[in-house]
Amino acid sequence: MKRHFLITFLLFFVTAPVLNAQDDLQRYLPEDQLHWLTDGDAARFLVLKKEYLQAFESGQMTLIPDWHYHPLQSFYVSYLYEVAPDFGWTTWALTPPDNTIRTDNLQTPATRTHFPEHADDSLFEPLVTALEKRIALLQEETLSQPGFAVWVVEGITADITLRLLEKTPSMMPDALVIVNAYIPQYHFNKALSERIAKSPLPILDIRTAESNRWLEAQWSLRKKLATKYQHVSYRQRQLLTSGNAGQAELRSTVKGWLEFHGY
Repeated sequence: MKRHFLITFLLFFVTAPVLNAQDDLQRYLPEDQLHWLTDGDAARFLVLKKEYLQAFESGQMTLIPDWHYHPLQSFYVSYLYEVAPDFGWTTWALTPPDNTIRTDNLQTPATRTHFPEHADDSLFEPLVTALEKRIALLQEETLSQPGFAVWVVEGITADITLRLLEKTPSMMPDALVIVNAYIPQYHFNKALSERIAKSPLPILDIRTAESNRWLEAQWSLRKKLATKYQHVSYRQRQLLTSGNAGQAELRSTVKGWLEFHGY
């Protein structure tokens, strides 16, 4: 636990460029969990990896935290990264790109209405492209591995991921788990609910006790839209506990859902 807090403190405190921060971080992590991805421009991305701990490997689980966070800064993503190997999954934890996303650059500023005009969808193009680049590099490592491919994405990253899968369907995993998915702008947040309901993927939509008002505003609508669009593989689960109990509830929820689908 002390090690986890030390890593989190360092991640928030470091103000050096991203690559220097990644190099710094590797000093505090077990060497066997460090995995570097290098693109054609020689840029490096640090990915964390934990091998499965069962007799047979279920597959590859890619975990990406909320935008602006490292996987170890996410209370739930970091936990799944640690425990999913116990039920047969090799876990890969990826940091989202460092592009900035804020409410004020998603909509018309200085407006008095509660439903301001949203920015053009083209705003998301560089975000999607940056995420696509990282996931493509990771898939070069994971696609040759046995078993199923499951992605776990959190917060704003869930919206960017679904946009990416619409743009490049060939990258689709076998299933998607979204945790506290939202986008901090009214129109885009509502569009996320439509995007979830229309996705062809089996989706487990998880809401934790710490979820924000953006998710609360759309939670009931998502289930109705899934019915409207006949998304029979969409499931909602609201965790009833928080803290360590919430983590344990998340583990059993994800494990049970994966087993139900035969993964």
